[in-house]
Parts: sequence; C-alpha cells; structure tokens
Amino acid sequence: MVLRTAKKAAIVFKTKGARGFLAQLLRYFASRIENARNPLMWLFPNVTSPADTKMRNIGALDQIGAVIARPITDETNPVTHVGQGRIPGRIIFDKVAVVAHIFYPEVTESIFQHLKNIPVPFGLFVTTDTEDKRQSLDRAISASGLHPIEVEIRVVPNRGRDVAPKYIAFKDVYGRYPAFIHLHSKQSLHAAGAYATWRDYLLGNLIGSKAIATDNLTLLSSENVGAVYPEHADFIKNVINWGYDFPIAKELVAKIGLKLDVYGTLEFPSGSMYWGRSDAIRPLLDLNLDYADFPEEAGQIDGTLAHAIERTLLLFIEKSGHTWKRITAEEPKSSRVDRDERGFSPLISSESQFPGITQVTHRETLRLTVTPTCEERERLNLLVPTISPAHIFGGIDTALKIFLEIAGAAPNSDIRVIVTESQVDRDGDDFVLPEVLKSFDVQKLGHEKRGHRVVVDATDRLYEPLELSERDIFVATAWWTAVNAYRLQDFQKAFFGNAARVIYIIQDFEPGFYGWSTKYALADATYRRDDDTVAIFNSEELATYMEKYYHHQKKAVIPYRPNAKIDASLNSDAVREKIILFYSRPSAVRNCFEAGIDGLHLWRRRNPTQAAAWKIYCIGEAFEKHRAGHLYNITITGKMPLADYADLLSRASVGLSLMISPHPSYPPLEMAYAGIRTITNSYECKNLSERSDLIISIDSVTPEEIAEAIEAQVNIAEQQMVGRPSAINNPIRDLKTGIPHFEALDVMAMVNKPAPSIERLRHSDLSVEFGLVDTPPRR
Repeated sequence: MVLRTAKKAAIVFKTKGARGFLAQLLRYFASRIENARNPLMWLFPNVTSPADTKMRNIGALDQIGAVIARPITDETNPVTHVGQGRIPGRIIFDKVAVVAHIFYPEVTESIFQHLKNIPVPFGLFVTTDTEDKRQSLDRAISASGLHPIEVEIRVVPNRGRDVAPKYIAFKDVYGRYPAFIHLHSKQSLHAAGAYATWRDYLLGNLIGSKAIATDNLTLLSSENVGAVYPEHADFIKNVINWGYDFPIAKELVAKIGLKLDVYGTLEFPSGSMYWGRSDAIRPLLDLNLDYADFPEEAGQIDGTLAHAIERTLLLFIEKSGHTWKRITAEEPKSSRVDRDERGFSPLISSESQFPGITQVTHRETLRLTVTPTCEERERLNLLVPTISPAHIFGGIDTALKIFLEIAGAAPNSDIRVIVTESQVDRDGDDFVLPEVLKSFDVQKLGHEKRGHRVVVDATDRLYEPLELSERDIFVATAWWTAVNAYRLQDFQKAFFGNAARVIYIIQDFEPGFYGWSTKYALADATYRRDDDTVAIFNSEELATYMEKYYHHQKKAVIPYRPNAKIDASLNSDAVREKIILFYSRPSAVRNCFEAGIDGLHLWRRRNPTQAAAWKIYCIGEAFEKHRAGHLYNITITGKMPLADYADLLSRASVGLSLMISPHPSYPPLEMAYAGIRTITNSYECKNLSERSDLIISIDSVTPEEIAEAIEAQVNIAEQQMVGRPSAINNPIRDLKTGIPHFEALDVMAMVNKPAPSIERLRHSDLSVEFGLVDTPPRR
C-alpha cells in the first residue's frame, strides 16, 4: 500500500507541481484529522478512529433490531433562531390553514390558546375519531375566543395516528390555502412520562408567541422554503433513527422516484408538527393515500406507514423543489456568524457525500455535491478537466470552442466553466487563463457568487457543494466529466422535477483508453443515457463508430475544419525541407509513441545515408530524450505556439501521426491540409486516405509497417517536394454520415426539451442501465 500511495503522490507532483502537491497533501491531512480518521492509515492500517466506527454502524441493526441512521449535524442547515424579530422579509400569505388532529380533547385549551398568536387570518380544520369528541371540540372552539375564517371538524377512522388525517381528511383544504400549520394533541404515552413536555416544546417553538409565529411565517415566506419546524428536543436528539421504518420508507419514496439509502441523512420534524406550504407537500398528497393503507390502531410505537411518512416528509418537500428550515425559539448561545451562508444541503443525494471505493480509487470520478438554488436565469455549464494553457491540446481546445459557440446561441444565458481536475493556474495573485476565458471571474467551489461569466475551481470538492438550479444546462467533455454531469442532471430531476439534456461532446471512444475494467465500464455507461443526451461527435469517423454501437437520438457531428489561426499562418512560399514531423505524446498511449519511435529508428537503420539528411521533429508533448532510445538527432519541440507549428507544417515534407481509436485526431488532417505526405493508421470505421490523397493509412501499427511507409513517403517527397514550395490548403474531404452537422442553435433547440423524468435516481457509479446494444470490441 505504501508503494501505491507513493505512485499516486508522484502523479500528483508531476501533474500539479510542487505547490499543487503540497496543497493536496495538506488537504488530505486536514480532511482525515477533521473527520477524526487516521491520516497515516497506509503506515498504521490497524489504527481505527471514532469516525470509522460511526460510519460502520450506519445501516446496521441495534440491539433491538432497529436500523441505525445517520442524523443531521449541527453544521448542516443550522437552526435559525426565531422570536427576536431578526428574520428579514415579510409574510406573503394572506391566510393559512390550521390542520389539527385532536385525539385527546383534554389538551384542546392549550392548543387553542397558542393559535391566538398566529398573525394572519386562518381557517381551522380539526379531525378526531368519535362523534362524542367532535361535539366536545365544537363546544371548545365556541368558547375559545378564536375567530377563524372557517371551521370544520371531521370524524375519521382511528388509523394512521395524526398523520393519516392531516393528509387524507383535509386534502381538499391545501388547494384553498397556500400555507398551513400541522398540530396534534401529542401525548407519547409509551414514553412513560419522559416526553411529557414534548407537545409544549413543539407548540412553543411554532406559535409560542406572536413574535415566534411571525418569524416562522416570515421564514416560510422566504424564497423556495417549503417547511419550517422545530429543532429536535434535547431528549429526542440521541434517539433519532430509522427504527423499524426503513423498508416501509424505502417503498414509499420509490413512488416518487427516489431510492432510499441508509448513508443519506435522516432528518424530519420529530413530533409531526410544522409550518408548511401547500405546494411543498403536493408529491405526498398526489399519492392519494387511503385510510386502508394504514394499519389498524394497536398501540404501535414504530414500524408503520405513519412513522415512515414522518421520517420521509422532508424528502417529499425537496421532491417538490422546496427547501426547509429548522428553528428554535431559544436565545442564541453566541453571536457567531450565520452559517446559513454555506447554502442549503439537501437530503436528496446526501448519501453521495461519502465517496465509494470507485471514486476514491479513480479520483477523477469524485462526485460533486450540490446546494439547490432558485434561479430563473438559464446558465450553461462546461465541465472540463483543466483550463491550464500548458495542458490544452486539441480536445480541450475544441471543447472550449464548441461550448462558447453554444453560449453564443444563448446570449441571455449565464456561463460557468467548472474545472474538475487541475487547479486553475496562478501567477502570483493573478489567475492564468486561456485567452478565450480572460474575461471570466474565477471563484472557488463553496464560495460562488452568481455571475454572467464565471470559472469555478471544483478540484477540491470533497466538502464544498456546487450551486445548482433548475435552469442549469451541462456540457460534458471527457467521460468522467459526463459521469458528474449526469449525476447533476439526476439531482435536477429529483429536486426540480425535470432537467435539460446533457450536451456531451464526444471526442473519442474513451472506454478504449483502458483495459476491460471499472473505468471501461464507467466510460461506456456514459454513452448509454440516450434520452438524457445531446451527443456531439467530433468527426464523421467517430460518429459512424458510435452509431454502430450506441443509440443517441439527439445528435450532431462536427466536420473537420482547419484551425483558423494555423491556416492564416501557413506560408505558401516556404520551401519544403527534409523534415519528418512525428506527433509524439508519450502520455497518450493511443498515440503509439513507442511504435512510432521504433518505426523511425528502423527506417533510419535501413537507410542510414538517406536518413542522415533528414531531420525529425517530435511535436505535441515534451519528453526526455532517453525515451527515444537510439533515435538520436531528434528535435523535441513539445507543445508549440500555433505560429511556430504552422511554420513547421509549411516546411516539412513527411508526417507521422498514429491514433488507435475511431477518432482521426487533428494532426494527420492538419499535416495533409498543409501539403505534407502523412502516415497514419486505419481503425474500425476509420480510413483517412478517404479524406485526402496525401494520407496513407497503414493497417497494422508495427515498427516494420511504419518503417516501410516512411521509406516510401520519403522517397516520394525527395522526388516531388523537397527543395521547392508545394501546395498548402489542400482539400480535406467530408464524409457522409446521415447525421446533421453541428449548429449551435440546433443543439440548443434539442437541449431545451426537458429530458424524461426518471423513475429512480441513479446514484451509484455503475447504476446506469445498459441498453440492448452490441458491445464494442476491444482492439
């Protein structure tokens, strides 16, 4: 394990430099210590910690067989203090409904006295279980001094405790009243007096005074808040758990497309009293529950549908697109800064806060957690691994161009670039950005401020959430950014009810980058979200390949077009020289660096006199000369400015650019466009010689076949090209695919049709359902 950790550290040091490595190391130690975990587990694997033990207990059964839950922390959506008149805003409701179930009429007077503190007109809707109690309640209301807008008392079956009557008996009331308060004559007789003050605690925090009631209704009037309820009483906090309700709750929330997970935070208005918006409980009301769905009353203290509804209420509220607030009427213990500025943390998807082994092992797939926001303005989001100018090659460059072209088709939309892997570069206090993003404001995850053009550094996303609204549209690039794009889309469906399709810029068959493995499966799965996707294929060859194995309905293809800056810098008067350009990227195994080096070396060994007059330029990526073995006298340019690259294209005579994938890549097409005799390889659905007479596609990428092709093309170049200018701007032919060419306006038209709602969330990395299609062969 020590060796594996050292290898990972070396990769971080290589990709992020000394400063980035140190920052990563400090974050690692901080995160382990903050969570009371062993920061040196690779040296001391047998040392456990409280956090490790606690996490292992979640989902286990306690000594009585109840499911242990993960309760909410004080820092998550912290309590708001009410009753001091410090809540900003105003009450927006002109009336509210008081929906109360009174099983014990003897406590009626206390409840009715509290109702006098409600600061707006209210209707009073009471349920009970016998006619005698109904008459008693009728007399109590008449003598209470209350003046409701309307009063109705209904006798209901004694099923489902207070829960069933609230959501069944007065279901019609919620269509007439925009807000309500749920109350009941809580006794909790099973607690043998220990909970005798619970009802008073709940009433006191909800409507204990006019100031408290006013603050609570003001909070409920806040944008998108669907419920306001008291913090758990002190004697309840330590016993919050799933009890015997988890299986029932799981079946219940499955009806609204949610999958329950014991690692998700369990939070609910304990005691079932709260202020709410009628629209916020619509998903629960729409289940059309009946009294027959609830068991007959038998003194149950747990394990019933009523208990499951109590524990999942906030999930239903979030499913409606609303948030919630927990409150207390107690005086603040300190004048600490309001931690609500961190944003709302939803219960839906809260289990994703704990990455699995897949995400820990393959950190590029580490999830983004979210804080939902209510925002009407559309926003386009590009998920991209890096925007570091030193690491922007063809794929990233194309992604930025396509994204900004799409943004140009939606001029009224905000633009956000989310960087997932490599931290945004800095030069002192200034950020180093590519030219096309120079005008963007750079922000850190967890400290976002909505803006028109924003870059969000999401590389450190273990704890901080991403702001997410219903109007966010995501553009994915590499497959691991698509994994997160679909996670975000799934959350939009769960929280807001629908989501725009993900625009997926597919620039290669990326499962082929790996052996048959978890990464292969994850990458492959991102191509199987047909209805959720607008697929943009970067090249006709790739489009043809993807069409053979996958079934995207909404799609476009990007035909090859010369890079405008390179095209403008090509020199038609330049004399062709004895130069071979080798597109060499040792880090990209699909570019067959080793085979190319050996092929060039074999050609040189077989033609020593001829080869001595030729120069070899290794372009694309810098590497140490010893990696070229005995291929001496090479020039390693690494990544060049486009003008320098164009100058070499104008003077070189032969090119070698290999790519074991269905995507052609740009270099062989750029070389042929510039007039260079270019050697590349064929692949399933790919034969670049169909595009240009200057391209030679070899069938086998072996040093032998490469050497023979080089020898043939060098001989032709010496006879026809060297020592004289030759044509540039040579035509690169388009290929027919039957797929429309990419147009930004057309893509936006496809995106803005909401993707179908899912029946269940797909939270796990491998849970995307595989369609009935052929499996691409390994090559």
